[in-house]
Amino acid sequence: MGDSLGSAGSSEELRFRPSASPVEVERLRQYLVDALQRGATDIHLRAGDAVYARVNGKLTPLDTPILTAVSTFEMVTHILGTSVNAPNIDSVRDYSGPWSAPGVARFRVSILRQRSSFAIVMRVVPSIVPTLDELGLPKALGDAVLSSAFGLVFVSGVPGSGRTSTLAALVHHLNANSPERRHVVVIESAIEFLHKNDKCSITQREVGIDTDNFAEGMRAALEQDADVIVVGELDDPELIQLAVRASEAGRLVIGKFIAPDATATLRAFFNGLPADQQDAARLHASEMLRAVVSQRLLPRADGQGRVLAAELLVMTPLVREVISDAGRLAEIRPALAEGRAEYGTQTFDQNLADLVISGRVSFEVALTLATNSLDFELQLRGLRR
Repeated sequence: MGDSLGSAGSSEELRFRPSASPVEVERLRQYLVDALQRGATDIHLRAGDAVYARVNGKLTPLDTPILTAVSTFEMVTHILGTSVNAPNIDSVRDYSGPWSAPGVARFRVSILRQRSSFAIVMRVVPSIVPTLDELGLPKALGDAVLSSAFGLVFVSGVPGSGRTSTLAALVHHLNANSPERRHVVVIESAIEFLHKNDKCSITQREVGIDTDNFAEGMRAALEQDADVIVVGELDDPELIQLAVRASEAGRLVIGKFIAPDATATLRAFFNGLPADQQDAARLHASEMLRAVVSQRLLPRADGQGRVLAAELLVMTPLVREVISDAGRLAEIRPALAEGRAEYGTQTFDQNLADLVISGRVSFEVALTLATNSLDFELQLRGLRR
């Protein structure tokens, strides 16, 4: 019995080591406060370097001492010891999960080993759920989600382009404006934004804690009387096929893709389906797809933060016709440009022009990101007249 108790004690000591150094915990807290006061979105801590914060999209060193391996070890000890379901520190090589610093903020933390010491990258999770309007997203996107009882909505962009914030804003939009009460099941790699029930009933599930993986969470949502299923990732053939099945079963599925624009998002969607089903999938998509929003974050012209540029596809008659024909996918962008006045669709270049005209983005930055720089310059000259 004594051996058993001793073994359990040793195991417990490995999982929850004695409290981290109060001095290092206080230093961590101060670094976080200083970074947040500067408007940081991400904070980097690693042995052998000062603390860095991403401010207005740029990594900026803070006025801190060089961190030691002991300091980062103690900070990691504190973070893991105060996190739910965090692993044993001795087994950590790469770990990501939510973490809260009471009185400071909530974070999405990534802990890794480098050069035999620990490094920590912390993404700040805003305490207030953003709205579509605050993010600068087109009204037609919110209208498409509210008016759809079932179907598919895709949010795409590169990592770090604000897709998670857009998903949260879409859930908030449904929750605040849905004409009838709907059960919204949100499946996330980590719960970042917290939603309170309003006009919808919101269930938030974290992969690894509340459900084993995205696929199991999606299957379970179909048994949980979900009206809307929001999926943090769809970049996997199994998840894409589950999304199609859920939409066919009368659910509205909203999910993320890694893709630079609407055309690439559609290609990724079709490529995630079996080859012998892709022709049928095009016809299905022409009926089931509700919207695709692709986004990028650009530096503001005044240097005060970043602004979102978006390409928006909603199902106009021309878009439906183009999607259903495998040989016409390259015509998506012209179809979006043509449907702007009547349907609210828009290309990246159209939105970039708006941002330049309004003074929020510099012409030089917009020109480097335009799909066709020559056409963009000519278009902008025409708008400026």
